[in-house]
Amino acid sequence: MRIPINIQIESERVYNDLASRPGQELEPETSKVKVNGYMKKTKDGIQVEYTEHEDSGMGNTVTTISSFSDNNVVSVNRVGQLNSHMVFEQGKCHTCIYDTGFFPMQLRVCTKELTNNLTLDGGKINIDYSIEIVGNLAEKNKLLLSVSPDKSVIIS
Repeated sequence: MRIPINIQIESERVYNDLASRPGQELEPETSKVKVNGYMKKTKDGIQVEYTEHEDSGMGNTVTTISSFSDNNVVSVNRVGQLNSHMVFEQGKCHTCIYDTGFFPMQLRVCTKELTNNLTLDGGKINIDYSIEIVGNLAEKNKLLLSVSPDKSVIIS
């Protein structure tokens, strides 16, 4: 059974600027987005799915977030104009794929911290991670996904 949900996504990204001087603080790029989606129970945990509608005419992107309860692993799969698959596991790095539209590129996703208290009643996934390309730090990220049931569609 798919449960309608409200999702708030807060992100902070700091790109590695190879031209910056040591000790120079780089300003983070932040965003906050609210979307509607669905959540369902799977045999391995909980799955959240939502669609991002592109204003640029590039089509829609469907994002599926799978939260695996047995080992506190979270995977994010995005399918649309640009495709990607990332795996987050605290204290570990995973090789992931990002399809640029021209060719697939391997990324190394290293998860510093992962907190996941997602249940069918809602909850949060908080991820602090970095992305490396060919062994070089490309960016540092923080992602907070807050999920709550969409009470506007609940019928008593």
